[in-house]
Amino acid sequence: MPETPKNRIEDIKRHLYDREDVTIARRTVGVLHPIAHKVSNTWQADVGDSSKMTPPLRKPPTSFFKKFFWGALIFFIGAVGFGAYMYFSGGISVSNDNIDIVVLGNAFTKGGEELPLQVEIINRNNASLELANLIIQYPRGANNDPTDVVRLPRDSIGTIKAGQSVTRNIKVKLFGEEKSIRNIKISLEYHPEGSNAIFTKDNEYGVTISSAPLSLIADIPDTATPDQLFTFEVTTKLNTSLPSEGSVVQVAYPNGFVFDSAIPEPMIGNSIWSLASLSQTNPVKISIRGKVIGQPDDEQVFHVYAGTTSIANATKVNVVYNSLLETVKIVKPFLEAQILVNGKDSSIYSVSGGEVVNVEIFWTNNLSSKITDAEIYATISGNAFDRNTINPGEGFYNSATNKIFWDKNTISDLASVEPGARGSVRFSFKTNSFAGTDNATKDPNITLDVSIRGRQASLGSIFSDISNVSKKVIKIASDFQIATSGAYHSGSLPPKAEQETRYTVNWTLSNSSNSITQATAKAALPVYVKWVGKSQGTTENISYNETTREVIWNIGTVRPNTGFDTNREASFVVSLVPSLSQVGSVPQLVKDVYLSGTDSFAGTVVKSTRGPLTTFLPNDPRFKNGNERVVN
Repeated sequence: MPETPKNRIEDIKRHLYDREDVTIARRTVGVLHPIAHKVSNTWQADVGDSSKMTPPLRKPPTSFFKKFFWGALIFFIGAVGFGAYMYFSGGISVSNDNIDIVVLGNAFTKGGEELPLQVEIINRNNASLELANLIIQYPRGANNDPTDVVRLPRDSIGTIKAGQSVTRNIKVKLFGEEKSIRNIKISLEYHPEGSNAIFTKDNEYGVTISSAPLSLIADIPDTATPDQLFTFEVTTKLNTSLPSEGSVVQVAYPNGFVFDSAIPEPMIGNSIWSLASLSQTNPVKISIRGKVIGQPDDEQVFHVYAGTTSIANATKVNVVYNSLLETVKIVKPFLEAQILVNGKDSSIYSVSGGEVVNVEIFWTNNLSSKITDAEIYATISGNAFDRNTINPGEGFYNSATNKIFWDKNTISDLASVEPGARGSVRFSFKTNSFAGTDNATKDPNITLDVSIRGRQASLGSIFSDISNVSKKVIKIASDFQIATSGAYHSGSLPPKAEQETRYTVNWTLSNSSNSITQATAKAALPVYVKWVGKSQGTTENISYNETTREVIWNIGTVRPNTGFDTNREASFVVSLVPSLSQVGSVPQLVKDVYLSGTDSFAGTVVKSTRGPLTTFLPNDPRFKNGNERVVN
């Protein structure tokens, strides 16, 4: 019977584990030297020195990415577990979205009246709000300055428990223009339960001003011509009750506005009026007169404020109840008159006394229509012109009114002036001289007022008058002079070559009508003249600069009429040692004297020069003819 595969397998296994088996042939492999091994005939557990055992195989190290993966997986599982725990167990958390700030009250109010409001705070969180504080702020006045606000005292609420609501009553007073919206800001500061962090919940409540406490109405022209006086009105009407007894109106003028007068007169400066007399039946009306300075197409902005001033600054409205803004555009006059004095165009001129002043008036029709019967008037006024020297040119001078008049009878072109047409008229006069006279005239000046007018056909045969007025001021500069004189002091007389002669030099001031400031006098000494020093008794600030060889008198301020009712003079001594080359000549002791100062009234620098001083001394009683020449 053939052997089965199973029996064959068992037979192979038996031979495999049999130490005495000879069936399988074994081949012995040679070695370098025989090694004897002691082997047990039976299977037994391994015992003996562990150090002689073969070390176990080490596992390869785990990679970084595998570690990161396992860490992220553990964190995710933990987060999901914590979230599930918080959801099912009702954990503690605080969110601003779960805090409601509800404002109950009227959304409309009259400006300046108290508005009561109720603020309710609802905590819908499952945790308490600790150290809660309620903060209320709203605009102080009618302006929109975010820094100018009223802050109510901080309301310390304390703890608002979960699900609890807290109610507070407040009162505010709002200002603004009618139909404007004023926002009240409500803020809640709190600490979440178990936390030291501060959180804030904000809410804004808008209130519409149904009517302002007072109304401002400004009647200001849209346009104005430069340097022309015009009048505008500001009217204040009371709508409710006056919020404060110290209420005022302030008009803030643009830089180009020149204030002239107002009815009633301002309470402070030229821009603040009291509203003490204001009532609902008695409005306050202010009429202001002035002029704008600028170029055509320039815009001048006027601001009007009604409110109260602060104790620290009474010249500015601090709390604004109402305000408005008006813009005036500068335009060319319909009939333009430009005045040139001595060929120059300026608002104020400065000329010397005794000078001839030439005036030219250029006129232009700036309208798009014809002007008929044009007339030009020039009025001369002041305390410094000679009426007998007025030359009216083609015009007529009326000495009784000091007016020069031009019309179509004197200049035919003025009968009909086409659009854009232009022309000019001239006149001249002489200013009064105050030099060398004991004249007490103060601030001598001349004013030129020029008006030009005509007729314009507006509707068919109906004519309307149009006019323009220009003004110029001429200020007479003070006559500021210095006189020089000399006297023999010591040494040879007449002066002798190569010998010293000393002289005393005197400088004397004269000033006519205006105060002079920052005055100085300077003169250089010739190379053959030496500085000795100030004369005895001289108290003036006079010194010598060796580098420039200049004698300098720092005069300072000189009063009007100096040289007549008061005297200012300085004296110093110089030494002359002439050379043989100067024998027979009259040498100079001091070169030209230059005098300068600032006229405080005319606002200009005045200067004068005095010629050199020589050894010819006619005012010295010891001087004789011939004593001025150098001898050998």
